[in-house]
Order: sequence, then structure tokens, then C-alpha cells
Amino acid sequence: MAEAFLEFHPRFEWHVTTSGKEFRSMLPGAIDALKALAKKQPRFKLLTGLTKQEYYTELATCKIQFNSSLQDYVSWTVIESTAFGADIVFPYFRSFPEFIDSDRMYKPFDVQSALEVIENVLESPRVHPQIVNRSDLGRRMEGYIVANDFDKEICVWHEKEYCEHLLAEEYKGARQYTLQL
Repeated sequence: MAEAFLEFHPRFEWHVTTSGKEFRSMLPGAIDALKALAKKQPRFKLLTGLTKQEYYTELATCKIQFNSSLQDYVSWTVIESTAFGADIVFPYFRSFPEFIDSDRMYKPFDVQSALEVIENVLESPRVHPQIVNRSDLGRRMEGYIVANDFDKEICVWHEKEYCEHLLAEEYKGARQYTLQL
């Protein structure tokens, strides 16, 4: 994917980051392929051992955060990258369609599909504050669920208004309680 993108975009770099000392993968040959591409293509950068501040600097200065993961259940990558204003390109897989706009998603394992989405993103960039805001709503709902022994399944991505209503009622009740003291 990165190789194809860099071929058509000579003014861009592609950065792959990790806080670890080295990249790891369970996929045989994946790390060797990354290293070979980095050796062959100087605009393909493998950045290891990043501190949180260095990682956030990468996010704050990137145009697009591209995700090829098929196992992000809580996608900190999308939350953090959108918090720093990056546009996003993610696979249409598992929970990603629940909260990522369809025009920012590509068909998994399809390089051409991913390239087309990246081209569209480059032509019409935008930020995604709703992802950060909804993630924050989810964190607040966790406290509500625990404090109220809430026994129903709820999804903040689909039931935003209901979650906000529950939290508003909780806040109103807590405020009345403290005023009564």
C-alpha cells in the first residue's frame, strides 16, 4: 500500500510508528518486508522507540492516519489521530463502520480501494471531532453504568442522544442531591 502511494505522490512521506524498540508481527515476513521497503524507499520511514510526545507530534503533523488493522476493538489510533486533527482512512471492517464515515473507508485487502479513498481524502480533507466527542461520551457512560448498575447493552455510536439524556438526568439528580444537603 505504502509503496503504491509513494510512487504516485513524490512530495509525501509515509511514517510507520511504534513506541517499542522494534516492530513486531505475527505475520511471517511482514517485518522483513517493511525493512526492505524502508531501505529501498527513503520516504518510507520506520520510527521506533517513540515517546508519547514524539508520537503525538507525528499525529499533529500528519495529513492522514492510515489504518490497515483488522483487530482494533478500541481504536486509540483513531481517537488520538482525530484529536490532533488528522484525517483518516480505515478498512471497512468490524466496528469501524459504526463510527467512521463511509467515504473514509476502503475495502480490506484491496490496495486499489485504499488508494482511491486516500485520493479522495487528499482532495477533500476534513477533521473528525465527533469521534473524540463520542469517545468521551463513552468514557462518561462507563462511570454511569457502574454507578447505576445499568443492565442494558448500549452503544454510544448509535444511541448518542439516549446516552446524553441519561447523563443529563444523572447530573441533574446529583445537583439536586447536593443542594438538599
